[in-house]
Amino acid sequence: MRNFLLRILVASQWGASLALVSGCGTHVESGPSSSAPEGAASGASSSSTGGAASGVSSSSSSTGGVTSGAGGGGEVDPPDASAPLDPYPDPTCVGPFHDGGYYGQCCYEVHCTAPVGGACPAATEAAPHLDDLPPGSGTCTCSAEGEGAAGWIQGPYANRTASDPASCCYLVGSISCEGRPLLVRGEPRVAPLAHAPSAWSQTDVRRFERALADTDLSELAPAERRELARRWAERGQNEHASVASFGRFALALMAQGAPPQLLEAAHRAALDEVRHARLALAIASAYAGEPVGVGPLPLHGALDDLGSLEALTLATVVEGCVGETLSAIEAEIAAQAARPPAVRMALQAIARDEARHAELAWAFVRWAVTTGGARLRERVAGAFSRALDQVGAGAPGIADSDLPPSHGFLAADELHRLRQQAVADVLRPAAAALVDERGSSAGREFSGARGNAVLRGGATYLST
Repeated sequence: MRNFLLRILVASQWGASLALVSGCGTHVESGPSSSAPEGAASGASSSSTGGAASGVSSSSSSTGGVTSGAGGGGEVDPPDASAPLDPYPDPTCVGPFHDGGYYGQCCYEVHCTAPVGGACPAATEAAPHLDDLPPGSGTCTCSAEGEGAAGWIQGPYANRTASDPASCCYLVGSISCEGRPLLVRGEPRVAPLAHAPSAWSQTDVRRFERALADTDLSELAPAERRELARRWAERGQNEHASVASFGRFALALMAQGAPPQLLEAAHRAALDEVRHARLALAIASAYAGEPVGVGPLPLHGALDDLGSLEALTLATVVEGCVGETLSAIEAEIAAQAARPPAVRMALQAIARDEARHAELAWAFVRWAVTTGGARLRERVAGAFSRALDQVGAGAPGIADSDLPPSHGFLAADELHRLRQQAVADVLRPAAAALVDERGSSAGREFSGARGNAVLRGGATYLST
C-alpha cells in the first residue's frame, strides 16, 4: 500500500496528480516540454489487450521499427502484403517524462487483430480493427518524438504465437492522462433495476464481452448465481448513481470558483462511472441469465442546494478521500482473487479509475483548505478523524460470508482486515500530511524521485 500512499500524498500536497492534469485529446506528441527529474525511474503503462505489457527502456531508443524518442523518425513505407512479417519487437517507453497535462512516458503496447481481406492492414488503417485502443481508461494515444501523428501505431508485425488467429500485431503508443454515492439530504439515491433488454447491460469493449460470453458459471449453485447477480446489480446501481454524483460535484466546483483542472477531472470521472455501471450490469446479467439494466434515476431535490465550500469539502473527505481510496484498494485486491477473466478485467478497470477519483478528492480538499483557511482546515481534520475512527472500528459483517471469493467480492473478515490496514498505512498518514499547517512536512518525506516515480510509473499503484 505504500505506493498508493505516495500517489495520494502527491495529489494532496503538490497538485501534480492525475486529478490536476489537462484533458487528453486524441493524440499527444511526446515532445521536449519536460524531462525526468534526477533519479526518477522510467514508467511503464500496462497493456489491456493482445499480449505483452509495455516494457521500460532506460535508453531513449526503441527497437524493431519503433523510432527513437530522441531522434527523427521519418515516414514508414506501407507494408508489402505479400512479404512475410517480422515478429513484433519488445515494446519500449520512449521520449521525455511528462508531469503536466500527461504523465509518464510514451509507452508502446501490443495490439493484435485478424487479417482483413487476407492481409494485415497498414498502420494508418489498423485502428478500427483493434480492440481497446486509447483514449480509454486513463490513457491517450501518443507517438515518439519526430514521428508525428502517424507514429502512434507501428506495424504490422507477425504475432509471436504462430497459431493465434489474431496474426496482425501493432505497437500502439499510449500515455497516461486524466464511485462515490449520490446522497440527497443524507440518503443514498439509486435508480431502480430493470429486468429487460437494456443498453446498460452491454458494453462496447469487445474483449470484455468475449470474455464474459466465455465465462462458465455451471459450477455455481443456483442460489449462488442469484446472489452474485444481485450483488453485481447492486454495484451497477451504485456506479450508475455515481455518474450523477460527479455531475453534481462538477456544478458545485463551478459554484465555488474551483480551478478548471478540477472541473475537467470531475467530468472525466463521471464518464468513468458510466463505463463502470455498464461493466457491472453486464456481469449481473450474465449471472442472472437475463438482461439487467437500470431505469430513470430520481433526482428530485438533488440540486436544491449545492452547499457551501465547507459542506462540499467535508462531504468530499468522507465520500471521496476515504470512500474512494478504500474502493480503489478493495477493487484491486478483489481483482487479484477473481477467477473469471471478465470479472477480473472489470475490477481492474474499476480499481484504476477509482484510484484517480480518490486523487481528485484529495487534490480538491487540498485546494479547499488552502482557500478556506485555518477554520476549514480544523473542520477537515475533525472530519478525517471521525471517518477513520468509524472505518477502523467497524466490525466484520457476514453479508459476503457465503459468496464464492473468486467472483468479485471479498469475504467480510478479509474486507475488515484490509480496511484496517488501509486506514493505518494510507489514510491516516495522508490525512495528517494534508492538514499539516507547517508546510506538509509529512508529505515531503515521501516526495522526490520516489513519489514522482510512482505517479509516472502508474501501472502498479498498490503493493501490499
